[in-house]
Amino acid sequence: MRNSILLSLTVLLFVAPAARAAQGEVFTTSRALTLSDCIALALDESPLLEASRLDVASATESARAARARTLPELTGAASAQIFSGSPTSRFSIVNSDTGVVIPRPDNANSSDRSVSGAGVEVFSARLAYSLFRDGSILGLNTAPAEAGQLARRRNLAWTARLRREDVIARITDAYITTVSAENRAGYAERRVKLLRDQVNITEEQQKQGLTLPIDLKLAKSQLSGSETLSKILLQQAVAGKIELSRALGFESPDALNLSHDLPEPPEPPSAELLLGANNLSQHPSLEVQKAVIDQARQDYRLERFRLYPSVTLEGSTVHIDDFGSSSAEVYSGAVSVNVPIFDFGAQQAATRARLAKYQAERARLSAVSDDVTFEIVRIYQSIYILSQNILSLQQEVAKADRDFQVTGSQQQEGIATPLTTIEKELHLIAKRDDLDGLQVRRLMLYAALQKASGGSWKWFK
Repeated sequence: MRNSILLSLTVLLFVAPAARAAQGEVFTTSRALTLSDCIALALDESPLLEASRLDVASATESARAARARTLPELTGAASAQIFSGSPTSRFSIVNSDTGVVIPRPDNANSSDRSVSGAGVEVFSARLAYSLFRDGSILGLNTAPAEAGQLARRRNLAWTARLRREDVIARITDAYITTVSAENRAGYAERRVKLLRDQVNITEEQQKQGLTLPIDLKLAKSQLSGSETLSKILLQQAVAGKIELSRALGFESPDALNLSHDLPEPPEPPSAELLLGANNLSQHPSLEVQKAVIDQARQDYRLERFRLYPSVTLEGSTVHIDDFGSSSAEVYSGAVSVNVPIFDFGAQQAATRARLAKYQAERARLSAVSDDVTFEIVRIYQSIYILSQNILSLQQEVAKADRDFQVTGSQQQEGIATPLTTIEKELHLIAKRDDLDGLQVRRLMLYAALQKASGGSWKWFK
C-alpha cells in the first residue's frame, strides 16, 4: 500500500514535460481564467514545487550513493618514474614495497647501485570490500545509512504534497480576494455617488435652514471615508492581480483576464471522512512525521552498529618494470578487523543521544495528529459561525431592499424626501457589501479546510 502511495506521489511530483507543455497551451487563449485554471497554472509555475521536486531527486541519489558505499570498491593507479643517484639502502631506488632493484647497465653483478636516469613504470590495482561495517553485511541488506536516506526521501515526497496544498491555498486566497474586490467595486462607486448627492442636498438644506452644520460635516466625513475605502478596494484588486500574474507566469497584470464568477460554497464534508482513524493516519503531515521517525531510527541503528567491530577484505596487485625485460609482480590479500576498544564513552553517548531523538520523534507523532485534528475542528466551528451570520445578513438584506423599494415609491408620490431614499439605499449597499464579504470569507475557510485535510477533500470541482 505504501509503495503504491509513494509511486503516485512520484508521478505527481515529476510531471512529464510534454504534458506540462500541453497544459500550458490551454491557457494561452484570451478567455477568462477560472480558479481551476489559475491553480493548474500555478502548480506548473511554482518555484516552491520545483524546489521540492529537486529535493526528492537529491534524496534519491543520496540513497543510491549510500547503497554503493556498501559494495566492493576497485581502484587503479599507473605511474612512470625516473631515478638518478646512489641509494642508501638496497630497495630505495625503485620502491621499498616492490623489492625490485635496478643495477648499473654496464655491470649487472656490481655492488655499485648508483644509477643515472634509470626509469620504471608501476601499475597497481586495489580491491576493498566491507564484509561487515555499520550494519551492512556484504552489501546484501539495506544498511542503516541507506535506509535513513530512503526515509528522508519519503519525508521530502510527503512534504512536497503539503507544499502543493500551500500553493493551492495561496492561489485560492489571491483569486477570491481579487475577484471579490473587483465585484464589490460597484458597491463602492455607488456609495460614493450617493454620498456626494447627500452632501449636495444637505448643503442646499443648510442654506435654507433645514439642517445644522454638524449634519453637513457628518455627510462630508462619510463621503471622505467612502472615497478612501473605494481607493483601498481598488488597490486590493490591483495588488491581487500583480500577485496572481507573477504566480501564474504572466509578464504583466494587464495580460491576466480573470473570470468574475466565484465558486459556489460546497456541502460541508463529513467529519468522519477527514478525522476517521484510517483517513487521519494517511494525512501527509502524519506521513512526514512517520518518515522522520524512521529516519531517526536508522540514525540510532547506525550509531549502535558503530560499537561493533568492522571487517574489511583488501586485495592488491602491483606490477613494475624498467621499460624492458626486467619486471616484478606483487600480490597481497588481507582481512582486517577493527575493534573499538576505548574512546571515553563518546560512541556510547552518541548512541544514547540518537536513541533519545528516536523516542522523541515517536512521541511527537501523537502531537502532530492532535494539531491536525484541532485545526480541522477550528475551521468547522468558524464555518458554522460564518454561515449563521450569513443567514442573518440575508434576512437583513431582504428587509433593507424592501424598505428601499417602499421609500422609492413614497418619494415618487412625494411622501418621502430624497435624503431618506439615499439613506435607505446606502443601508442596503452596506448590508450587501457585508454579506458578500462574509461569503468570501466562508469560501476561504473551505479552502483552508482542504489545506488542513492535506488535500484528501476538494472543496470545489
